[in-house]
Amino acid sequence: MCAETALEQKRMARHNMLLACKIHDLPITLLSGSLNEISEVQLATDSASTSATMDIYEREAQLVIDYSELKEELMSLHNEKDIETRMEKMKESISSLEEMLHRTTPPNLKALEKMREVKDKLQEVSDAFDASTKSTRKCNQEFEQVKAQRFHLFNQCFEHVLLVIDQIYKRICRNSSAQAILSAENPEEPYLGGINYNCVAPGKRFMSMDNLSGGEKAIAALALLFAIHSFRPAPFFVLDEVDAALDNTNIGKVTSFIREESRENMQIIVISLKKEFFSKADALLGVYSDFDGCMFSRILTLDLRPYPLVEEENDEETDKETRADKGPGSSTLESAL
Repeated sequence: MCAETALEQKRMARHNMLLACKIHDLPITLLSGSLNEISEVQLATDSASTSATMDIYEREAQLVIDYSELKEELMSLHNEKDIETRMEKMKESISSLEEMLHRTTPPNLKALEKMREVKDKLQEVSDAFDASTKSTRKCNQEFEQVKAQRFHLFNQCFEHVLLVIDQIYKRICRNSSAQAILSAENPEEPYLGGINYNCVAPGKRFMSMDNLSGGEKAIAALALLFAIHSFRPAPFFVLDEVDAALDNTNIGKVTSFIREESRENMQIIVISLKKEFFSKADALLGVYSDFDGCMFSRILTLDLRPYPLVEEENDEETDKETRADKGPGSSTLESAL
């Protein structure tokens, strides 16, 4: 009877242990059977066990637990004293850990939510940064394209003017020794710096533009104007008293050049107060004021084309010098502007 009672107690202890494992959902590895077969019905502890209790014991006896995952030091425990000693040590370790957990500050349960918010914000910032980087790269590419196009257009005009301005200046001066020079202060990006313009007047040495006389400056300005015009011609010109600083000799040179240019399907309108200049025009338009109850302007027109152009010969030496300056291939004036 004692053996049967001891066996019954062992069965009861095993049942309670398996039931506790089932209730706490402990990861018990079974070679056969399942913890779902453990019944939670309270079992009798006396010798008069019912058939239901025996049936539960028989099902539980079919459960085979896999102890291969246990450490060697636990597998080496065979007697109950060693097991109890080991259990006491484990309980003490568990108690120590529980005390440590109690002393530990409770975790911030909102930390995960806060971290998710920060991650979302970081992702938004990263996306915005990527978008800004792409936009910046695109803007840089567009800027470089515009910069290259700007450089091309500027250089196209500058190189053309650089080539023709010297010839135009020589034609206006009627002297092959005259020189007009253009240079850029910043050749890499000429539109960011200044453009130096210097002229060497006939019979004079090189000097800065500030040291030239008023007439020489006027002729240099006309040379630059017509050089730019040759790159992109305009249908007509309006020149306002360009002869103000010119003497009669230079007026003759300028009018000769203008008459030559006007033959190339270009109309030039000149405002002048000097007879030596406007007498060589194709037509004259005079503006004067009149008073008839109120002040207003009137216009007089005169077509000079029917009248032959006669050059004055007041200074024979000047005339000979002018003809010599023209060089071979040039012709005298035969028609009005």
